[in-house]
Amino acid sequence: MLKHATTAPPDDEGGVASGRRIYHVDMDAFFASVEQRDNPRLRGLPVIVGGDGRRGVVAAASYEARLAGVRSAMPAGRAHRLCPQAVFVAPRHAHYRAVSAVLFEILHRWSDRVEGVSIDEAYLDMSEGLADADVLSNARALKRRISAEIGLTASIGIGSSKLVAKLASAYDKPDGLTWVRSGREREFLDPL
Repeated sequence: MLKHATTAPPDDEGGVASGRRIYHVDMDAFFASVEQRDNPRLRGLPVIVGGDGRRGVVAAASYEARLAGVRSAMPAGRAHRLCPQAVFVAPRHAHYRAVSAVLFEILHRWSDRVEGVSIDEAYLDMSEGLADADVLSNARALKRRISAEIGLTASIGIGSSKLVAKLASAYDKPDGLTWVRSGREREFLDPL
């Protein structure tokens, strides 16, 4: 879903951009989303991966848990106090790595220039041969492919640098798509 994208100057329409075009692909609440995907009873509920409600640390929190103020790296006891109705789930790291492997297969089919950042996020250099008119449709197609193959949503930020792309992906979560066109970085960054 495209909620925000900056607009291009009129003389830029449809041409191949001369600058860099970096995608930052970031899976939405990855561990918690995998748990909700795999267990339909968890869908729509606040899910916390990690800890047991008394001890440990939150590895991931679903968006439902985040609404109550739960965040990754928070002590599990504090998370439980903020969201007592949360369902605590033990992490399944081997399973998350398997899902991540499929994600990275998709990304490598999309671009031969992929830089993994973590188990659930990567940069793709899409600077070569993609016309401005095709950037958003290409990113939407990537989001659809990820959803079809692994059943999860991703947020994608597009920018002329990794920093701008990363900030753009965080701008419109979950399931977002934000393109900060070259020359529009200051317009995007100033309000942040």
